[in-house]
Amino acid sequence: MSHFWWNRGRSQLGGDGGEQQSTFKVFCKADEGRCLAIRDGALVLTPADPADEHQHWFKDARLSLCVKDEEGNPVFSLVNKATGLTVQHSLGPYRPVRLVKFNPDRFDQSVLWTESGHLGRYFGCIRMMHDIDLGLDALPSDLDGGGVRDHTTITLTEWAERDTQRWKILNWNDKTNTTLAGLEAEPSCRIYCKVEERLSVTVRNGAVCLAPTDPNDKYQHWIQDKRPGNRVKDVDAYPAFALINKVMGDAIKGCKSMGHGHPLKLVPYNPFYLDISVLWTTSHDMGHGFSCIHLVDRTSLGFEGVFDDNTSIVLSEDCPLV
Repeated sequence: MSHFWWNRGRSQLGGDGGEQQSTFKVFCKADEGRCLAIRDGALVLTPADPADEHQHWFKDARLSLCVKDEEGNPVFSLVNKATGLTVQHSLGPYRPVRLVKFNPDRFDQSVLWTESGHLGRYFGCIRMMHDIDLGLDALPSDLDGGGVRDHTTITLTEWAERDTQRWKILNWNDKTNTTLAGLEAEPSCRIYCKVEERLSVTVRNGAVCLAPTDPNDKYQHWIQDKRPGNRVKDVDAYPAFALINKVMGDAIKGCKSMGHGHPLKLVPYNPFYLDISVLWTTSHDMGHGFSCIHLVDRTSLGFEGVFDDNTSIVLSEDCPLV
């Protein structure tokens, strides 16, 4: 196994900073044509209407880097654009969730939620931060005849694999809900190492590996999403970024729990879910444009190549930093 430095930049293959905050729609799998909204002081489902600001939600994630649930998922609050109210936990199972005025200066765990992994391309659960067994449910009452209807109230229930418990949080601007999360126009980059510059990072059978550089290999084209760097930096103040495969829309993952020698993985990328495990930073230029690509939260753990039949890429504890 040989350790090396990486070069990342404009490819020869071709092809919180004051920005206005995006608003989201929240809907369940039971009826994707209805979204969470506030009606008469209650949280309900109602037919989707982009012009209805009571259906627009801000996702406040200011505590996400320091507060997690028991699975390590970051917390967030859902704040209604029209009213300034935020979704609060219910008083117990099968009780309606509540709404309270959002106070960003006060720590209140009763308005903190986490996602079961990923709510981008796939449906997942929205759970209480301190009790992930209880999640949002658009459980119809007997009066609803067993189906989701207008003004169906939202409760907390234990997971029972119902479609009323499966949710998505998507941007109202559908252009950002694509596989590449709105990054289609960004130039692709090539990733290659100093040890063997004729090889480039690609994907084979779902694995991140190295292959002879080929401009026609679409899997060698990567998008660098620099937007997380506005909020997240490493210990040396270098901004974070995600590396997303242009064909698949998946990001390279390498969390601390994987440990030394663990192969890198690919996971679906959701820019609205702050997942530290897909965020990387680079060291300073170590010469000729090469630098180390390392985890944002553990700068000693970074990319390393295993030059065997598969030329795989793993996490190395010996990431060279100067």
